[in-house]
Amino acid sequence: MRVHFVLAIVAFLCVGAAAPDQVRFNKEGFLLIDGKPRLILGLYERPDDDALLEQVAQSGFNLVCANTDKATLDRLQAFGLRAWIPLGGQLDLPKGDAEAKNRLIETVDALKDHPALLCWEGPDEALWMTYFAAYGWLMGEQPKQLMERIGKAAAKGDPNAAKYGKMLEKALDYTQRCMWKEAEPLYDDLWKALGDGDPRPDLRPTARLQAAQDLGDRLTRGWECVRKHDPKHVLWQNHAPCNSVADLRVHNRAVDAAGCDIYPAPGGMGVRHGQALSDSDLTGVGVATDVMREGAPGKACWMVLQGFGWTDLKDDPFNPTDPVRGRRPNLQETRFMAYDALLHGANAILYWGTSAIEKDSTLWNDVMKLGKELRALELAIVAPKLKSPVVVAEPNYTTFNGGDPKLILRQVGDDWVLIAVNEWRSGVAFDVKDLPKALEGKTLYHLNSDEGHVVKNSSFHDGIRGHDVHVYATSRRFEAK
Repeated sequence: MRVHFVLAIVAFLCVGAAAPDQVRFNKEGFLLIDGKPRLILGLYERPDDDALLEQVAQSGFNLVCANTDKATLDRLQAFGLRAWIPLGGQLDLPKGDAEAKNRLIETVDALKDHPALLCWEGPDEALWMTYFAAYGWLMGEQPKQLMERIGKAAAKGDPNAAKYGKMLEKALDYTQRCMWKEAEPLYDDLWKALGDGDPRPDLRPTARLQAAQDLGDRLTRGWECVRKHDPKHVLWQNHAPCNSVADLRVHNRAVDAAGCDIYPAPGGMGVRHGQALSDSDLTGVGVATDVMREGAPGKACWMVLQGFGWTDLKDDPFNPTDPVRGRRPNLQETRFMAYDALLHGANAILYWGTSAIEKDSTLWNDVMKLGKELRALELAIVAPKLKSPVVVAEPNYTTFNGGDPKLILRQVGDDWVLIAVNEWRSGVAFDVKDLPKALEGKTLYHLNSDEGHVVKNSSFHDGIRGHDVHVYATSRRFEAK
């Protein structure tokens, strides 16, 4: 009986433990590389210049987007960098499509053993694009075409033209209220009365809802195929910041890491990216991180942040001559967005859009500077979570009623690191209380400044600007060199 019990325990442990050739993460969701938790810092850009690639590596970045060829991976490996490879549409596997499956397997098998490879990425924003494909038709082209036909009917003396106009008005009202099931019969009746029927039934909202589910099934089939042929590398899906948690969970079933791109800077100036979120300010980064974690429970969260200004995207609908709404993020905004993502549970920070900015620009240098800063703090960022101290904020002249800054406390050996993130738009004076007894009498240095705070009675006092970050530590070894 005892032998059977021991064998049962051994079998349980063997099932529960990850195989040595499988992707593994620590309790906080940070990827284990060579057995150690690592903060992933990445760039979508593929620098062609070796000096630029060396700068990226020396600035703390460890992941770069790569083409599906060995030469690119060899080059990244030479600089100590790892690669992610976007699989794109290859991952979309219709059931029973042996040819598509074989093409995917061929791509994976060709590169899966290269030491520079870290992860595979799915088609960018695939879930949102399923809906976005219908947006222009639903909100613009369909009403436009119907209005033109109603106008022609009226010009010909059609007695029903006025009725058609009211039907379209009601259909538009339903559409703006997201009452798809009520809007679609009205559109159907209008198309039948004014033409030969709906010319784009595939773009109906109800059809798009089903299409999103179907795509999730096909991508899951693709991910499962990749996993079977390559269990050693991360499977990562990037989303747009505008999807429901329910849809995200369908699409994230088979991945190891999921997140979204979110580009709100300059905050509060009318930037429309992420308008589907409850918060479109800089703090929308934290909101989006929360949504992504909820949409992929128990999995790593990799967030894609802003490495450009909206005026750098010449085809974007923003007015490129507007110096306020389209400007590039400054250093304080860039730091805040990264730390806000980490505060809300991100395990990786990647930057999109740097290919559109000059490599001697302020923003590029800020991103590189931040990379060094985060890498210097890596041991603290990936360390186990500790109970946060208490923050008591002082009243100020705004509507602020407390709650900020929010804190991250970590211990690294004998040292302590405390990160304060102020999500409020105005400055805040505050006391940090109930600090661990081990900190009593020690100095918490405000890194990258000449300030220091001696902990007395488990407390210290400071102030922080709006949308700013302070990093305190018992040693300046956490400052970037």
